[in-house]
Amino acid sequence: MQRLYSSTGTNPADARRNWAEMSRREFYDGDLDMPTGEASDIVFEKALRYPISLTHLVTRAAMSYRRSSQHIRSNKVGFRVIWFVKQGSLKIVRAQGACTINAGEAGILDSNVPFSATLQNDGLSPHESYQAIVPPDMFLGHLQEADKFTGAFSLQTPEGSIIQRLLELLVEDGERLSRQAAKPLVESLLEAIADNLRARNLDMPRRQRLVDRRLMDIENYILMNLTDPDLCYDKVASSCGISPRYLCYVLKANNTSFSELLWKNRLPKARDWLVAPSTRDYPIHEIAYMSGFKSAAHFSRMFKTTYGCPPREYRAAHMEPSMEAIELESAWDRTHQLEAA
Repeated sequence: MQRLYSSTGTNPADARRNWAEMSRREFYDGDLDMPTGEASDIVFEKALRYPISLTHLVTRAAMSYRRSSQHIRSNKVGFRVIWFVKQGSLKIVRAQGACTINAGEAGILDSNVPFSATLQNDGLSPHESYQAIVPPDMFLGHLQEADKFTGAFSLQTPEGSIIQRLLELLVEDGERLSRQAAKPLVESLLEAIADNLRARNLDMPRRQRLVDRRLMDIENYILMNLTDPDLCYDKVASSCGISPRYLCYVLKANNTSFSELLWKNRLPKARDWLVAPSTRDYPIHEIAYMSGFKSAAHFSRMFKTTYGCPPREYRAAHMEPSMEAIELESAWDRTHQLEAA
């Protein structure tokens, strides 16, 4: 295996910086945290580059890794990570809850969902695990039913033993495998994982059409980048890992268009900002730029077409009075009550 990272002989500050550079290059952005003085116990290796990235991690440090919404906004990749724990454990915390993957188990991680992952050893042996970083199209092609699965699953089963043998083969011989030989082996690994999950009767979502899932990816990317004035067809397709032609096919299959997706998400956001307490004093043109429009005139035309009136009229008709106005009105009422008395 090729050694990508070793913290031997480095201090914690250098280890964090080197890890950030390596992780950005190999998979996705995030923050590494480790106790002071434990930076010399991490080794990270790569066993396979295509069609997935298969890596091997050994550490005695109780290190943790966090990927926030800010990381995702600046580095949206869509990879799924299948984490196989050989020694120690891995605790993953997401909005849906926490999950601990123990030795002899595996779990699935979505890189576009904020999470924190803490690696732990058993006190005697180091933590050891393998990470299969799977492109979104390959993952959905074989494990679509497991897309929202957030638990751990055992490899100590008949199906799990097949997973382990395929994993060992890819780890031991990955560097010597040609692309033509590696791809069917990886596909077999993913199908074996799907068989394992189905055999356990785990609660997984009903299978969606691939075009439905692709549409969700497209909509999610647009939602996360609404304020980008240069958001365009080609940019969305590239960021979602598909061709512009396939993006067109997905939209047509769902009876929609790129402009419809863009405006149906941008305009409600602008409408809310027009009357929100924190932005209701912003000039109309600033609301337009915040919403991703390149000109206030275009924003006004689109807004009037959708809501039946210009942004300024909408703001005047729907804006709630400010606290200052309410206090002045209350003071006026009290004054007149005293005068009447």
